[in-house]
Amino acid sequence: MARHKPAAEGGYQRGEQTRARIIEAAVAVFGQRGYEGASTREIAAAAGVNAPALQYYFEGKEGVYLQCVEQMISLLWRQMGGTVDAAQRTLDDPLADDEQLIESVLGLLGAVISMLQDCTETSAWRAFMDRHQEGLSPPSASMLFEERFRSRMVEVIHRLIARLTGFDVKDERTVIHSLSLFAQGLAFRAQRPKLLMALKWSTIGNAEMELVREVVLTQARFTLEGLARCK
Repeated sequence: MARHKPAAEGGYQRGEQTRARIIEAAVAVFGQRGYEGASTREIAAAAGVNAPALQYYFEGKEGVYLQCVEQMISLLWRQMGGTVDAAQRTLDDPLADDEQLIESVLGLLGAVISMLQDCTETSAWRAFMDRHQEGLSPPSASMLFEERFRSRMVEVIHRLIARLTGFDVKDERTVIHSLSLFAQGLAFRAQRPKLLMALKWSTIGNAEMELVREVVLTQARFTLEGLARCK
């Protein structure tokens, strides 16, 4: 478990600043090299501290990685929490019609696609997120991400698709439909360099992100409307 620097060695504020600097450096190093490829010595050098500082504040490489995941989860909830809560309210309404359910699914998919946009906060974390999702992180980190973020997202998406299609929430078709829809948004994240090359974009600003979102959501709407008609 991460520790706080005692007052005798510079005070709480200085300790928090040191911890924040280590996490910022660790995100960059893990993003470049992955969990296995990164070393505590390299992270410490990037943060401008000595190697024992990682052991002191985070109890080693796994500890600092878990803190990176904690911050990643906080970032994701800041960007997507409102949309997930809105979808939950739709699900809680037994009178919600197909159009409301479709709008909730599109809202979630749109929030995923919005992560494409280049901004200071998102860009700094993109490589770390991609590395983490490759599945090469410690089991403790995968469990943390599952419990604190992914499980709720998946539950809401599956329930929305189940309501639209009439299938049970655990039906294999519900799972496949959910994965295929959201793979569209995730694919643009994974294939970001190819997207930039194909469209001759140097960056993905708000206008570029909105264009991608408009096209993907239009396709997704057709799919969802078709699923609703077939139930």
